[in-house]
Amino acid sequence: MEFVRNFNKISQNDIFLAGGKGASLGEMTKAGLPVPPGFVILSTAFEKFLEETDLNVEIDSILHSVNHKKIHTIEDASKKIKALILGARIPKDITKEIQKFFKNLNSKYVAVRSSATVEDSASAAWAGQFDSYLNITEENLLKNVKKCWASLFTPRAIFYRFEKDLYKQRISVAVVVQKMVESEASGVAFSVHPVTQDRNQIVIEAGFGLGEAIVSGKITPDSYVIRKKTWKILDKNINVKVKFLVRGHSGKNEWRVLPDEKSKQQVLADFEIVKLAKLIVRVENHFKFPVDIEWAKEKNQFYIIQSRPITTLLDKVQKQAVYEKVFTRDFSLPMLQVWYKGEAYDPKPWSGKQQPFLPYIVFVREDDTVKSYYDPRGVEWIKNHIKESIRHDKTFLDELEKQVNEKLKPIQPIYESEISLSKNKLLEFIKNFETAYPWIEAMWWLCEMTTEELGNLDISSIKKLREKTTKLSAGTDIVVRKSLMKIFPKIKDYIHVLTIEEIKTENLPKLSELKRRDKSFVFTQNHLYIGKNVEYIEKKYGILLERESFDKDVIEIKGTVAYPGIVRGKVRRVMGHKQISSIKDGEVLVAPMTMPDFLPAMKKAIAFVTDEGGMNCHAAIVAREMKKPCVVGTKNATKILKNGDLVEVNGDKGVVRILQR
Repeated sequence: MEFVRNFNKISQNDIFLAGGKGASLGEMTKAGLPVPPGFVILSTAFEKFLEETDLNVEIDSILHSVNHKKIHTIEDASKKIKALILGARIPKDITKEIQKFFKNLNSKYVAVRSSATVEDSASAAWAGQFDSYLNITEENLLKNVKKCWASLFTPRAIFYRFEKDLYKQRISVAVVVQKMVESEASGVAFSVHPVTQDRNQIVIEAGFGLGEAIVSGKITPDSYVIRKKTWKILDKNINVKVKFLVRGHSGKNEWRVLPDEKSKQQVLADFEIVKLAKLIVRVENHFKFPVDIEWAKEKNQFYIIQSRPITTLLDKVQKQAVYEKVFTRDFSLPMLQVWYKGEAYDPKPWSGKQQPFLPYIVFVREDDTVKSYYDPRGVEWIKNHIKESIRHDKTFLDELEKQVNEKLKPIQPIYESEISLSKNKLLEFIKNFETAYPWIEAMWWLCEMTTEELGNLDISSIKKLREKTTKLSAGTDIVVRKSLMKIFPKIKDYIHVLTIEEIKTENLPKLSELKRRDKSFVFTQNHLYIGKNVEYIEKKYGILLERESFDKDVIEIKGTVAYPGIVRGKVRRVMGHKQISSIKDGEVLVAPMTMPDFLPAMKKAIAFVTDEGGMNCHAAIVAREMKKPCVVGTKNATKILKNGDLVEVNGDKGVVRILQR
């Protein structure tokens, strides 16, 4: 039986033998990408180890005693299993094979990393569930191999296994052994912007020394945003990097303080940023899916340490930005037509998925998906709206072109004929439309209403529809404002500056805040942006807007956006392992940095705020998976915020505001 295999003998199809990390590294090596050499101790070695030591039965028995909702049962199980694995001897044939491959690698120091057979799959990002050990020598190699095997049963890994409903699945683990790169600089990168999910942008994070400093969230790295194809650097955020991680003279990792001058330097020169961006695109093109990678630079050469699929992206069709404008008091005409008739018909995105009506009270840039509304004037409006949506959403059209071409045949007469279509042809189109689009069956009663209206409709009068609609919209604003004034009578002059979240929760700001908003406001990405964004809008649209500064009494903490969204809740500071259990449902978790052990607390929290970290730190990865607002790298959140403070976490802007102490 084979127990060890070099990277160049492994492909992405070997995930059950080499685990996620091992299969990815082997695939990149075979593709000619710059990967430090190494080998994988296959999952077959771990399975034989369990068999020959008779640990299988004992481990299964211990896991059956776990109640994952009671943390102490998880911790007890983890301690028992870890002791069993570390106390057992590795079979001699496996030991000899590992030692042979280590000698052939010809490297004094290696990195030893766990590589589980389910890790980094397209459906679940394990976010650091398993352990890595750096600067390992031949002397302590076998001991660290057993530590990697034992990491399959850490408290965080056991908890995650139950959370992901994997506890009944037989999970094995391989171990990656890779030559250490003496990193002058290192970091992480994303082939798709992890926050905005813009597939045309690359995000690179960089720090001095070993990359473990960034992955663990111990420092806040530089970040660079690059546009694909043109390789233009769109944004650079140069952070103060107080310390860096290196291999010391003893061979162990050591933290060292950066000189003041160097701590403020840009880690990568502009030409290096572009060079690395091109390498990232090579990796993405090879795997044919978005990736996040760990990279290192040694002697001006970039290396890929590992690559994973980005698991938190929404479907490609869902992320097309359709409208962007300076918002004054105009509303979406089709929506107002529906509102004017007194009933909010079910809105549907193109996918057919039901969505609530309330978030569309104010028409703003909508990033989630293109929405359509069905009202009694359906035929003419749907025809025009399909044209407009297709013009703005080419990605949607491209992906459905083959299916849509066939299904559009029944409505082709509408485009070939003028408004003078006969009543019979129009009624025939409505019937065909129902057949071509089965998902509209749930809205058939609308079609029936349209049919009844057509029975008494002079077809020639449709030419005047545009003129009538314009007159209708002129008066609709008054109707809408009167409707909202019945709901919010005290703020009748400021309805247009309320955010969607405030309307939904009826958690309204003070009158002074509404007056300030009325001075100057723009809408983008579903939320109200005030302040520095106004300068951008003025420049972009060539207009001058009035504005006032923020309330001086409101304390703001700024950091890096890790996941968008705006929520309010009370602060719970978690400064260490002992405080994890103190968090309550709906609180905002504030910590120097989260670790995998924080998972139970993070599940309860409504948002995460950290002192350190970048877009690929643990807090950021978990936030994207759980879809919870997250602001990282604030530097001082744990010093300023106190337990019980009521805060607003604005994950869209990377800002935390104290509302009440």
